[in-house]
Amino acid sequence: MATVFDKILDKTTGPKSYNWYKKEVEKITTPGARSLINTGKATLRPKYGIMNLFGYDPKYKETLPYYDRFPLIFPLEPARGGFRGLNFHYLQPGARVAFLRQLAEYASDSNFDKKTRYNIDFVNNSYFKRTTKHYLFSQVRTSFLNIPADEMAVAIFLPVARFKKGSPY
Repeated sequence: MATVFDKILDKTTGPKSYNWYKKEVEKITTPGARSLINTGKATLRPKYGIMNLFGYDPKYKETLPYYDRFPLIFPLEPARGGFRGLNFHYLQPGARVAFLRQLAEYASDSNFDKKTRYNIDFVNNSYFKRTTKHYLFSQVRTSFLNIPADEMAVAIFLPVARFKKGSPY
């Protein structure tokens, strides 16, 4: 079954610009985050080494200035009651591209295909500081949609972020 990612990737013949991906995403009817999760390859726990999209309801949302109901994350490591992850939705689209390019150095190969895995170490830079979040398993509300390397460039542009109480930008 073709996914929204496949529809865009089938049109690519090589590296494309930020604007090209943005226009291709706008051309298709954008499915909602829940629809993507329900129709794609999903797991009950985050899959390390690739990007994941899932539904989340923060335990302490009353104390947060804003939060994302559908994080798009790279899981980093287990943490008390859950895991830490890099949520790309906390960056504007241009910064998402730059951050994804930075993370390429942690890829297992230069093919950036379904077999590529990322082994990400903590780096002291502004992207890590803005995107690193602690997620509790008890607050996860959907399965985790697994997004392999060959679909990440499309995924970062899909308008599936659902911020409540404000926005990080």
